[in-house]
Amino acid sequence: MTTDKPPLVQVHAVLALAQREFKGYFESPAAYVAIIVFYLMSGYLFTATLFLSNMATISGLAETMPLIMTFLVPALTMGLLSEELKSGTFETLATLPLEDWDIALGKFLGFAGVHLLTVAGLLFYPALLRLLAAPGAGMDWGETFGILAGLGLMGLMFGAIGLFASALSRSQVVSFVIAFLFCFIFFMAGNLARFSPEFMASLLEFIGVDAHLNTLAKGVVDSRDLLYFASITFGFLYLTVQRLQARRL
Repeated sequence: MTTDKPPLVQVHAVLALAQREFKGYFESPAAYVAIIVFYLMSGYLFTATLFLSNMATISGLAETMPLIMTFLVPALTMGLLSEELKSGTFETLATLPLEDWDIALGKFLGFAGVHLLTVAGLLFYPALLRLLAAPGAGMDWGETFGILAGLGLMGLMFGAIGLFASALSRSQVVSFVIAFLFCFIFFMAGNLARFSPEFMASLLEFIGVDAHLNTLAKGVVDSRDLLYFASITFGFLYLTVQRLQARRL
């Protein structure tokens, strides 16, 4: 007699959990505060670049938004698992016919929906530029979509880091600090490359998020950059699953 082993990922369970998490964001004032701050900061960067350079571009977003997102993404992810652990509802989740990958992916996709929707809202700025630009003034749409794609991928990477940090502690504050430190390391690594010995500079530049975001911001799609974001995102999702499995023991 054989028993069927449950699949590694149950798609219907993942989607149901993701939908619950997505709706949950809009029931929390913290999410609204984080999103409002995101748009206020991006609006300031957009207008500052516009008036200083007098060019139809959103390149200013690519220069400073990575630092801002090291704060905002941990704020959005700090309660994904820590709140479940603190309130005891994780034990309820653990008794349901859910695999750890179901929980991790469901939580992550719920965040991903909010994040990508927020980044998509930045399309307002290039649309406004198109209306305000003088006749004949060209808009580099390759650069525009490259910047938005880079911010989207970077946010997903930071979101996976935040999810892992949220699985480490019942305290949302502790989870936020851990996630911020990890994100800040990836942000600072590229900046430290210029001050490092030559044998370390290339490694730090690859680890840092700046070099990969800057390539996409030029409208260039390089498989190495896509692999960078995908591998780190998957790596932290894997670490989250390992942490959840350890909690079941």
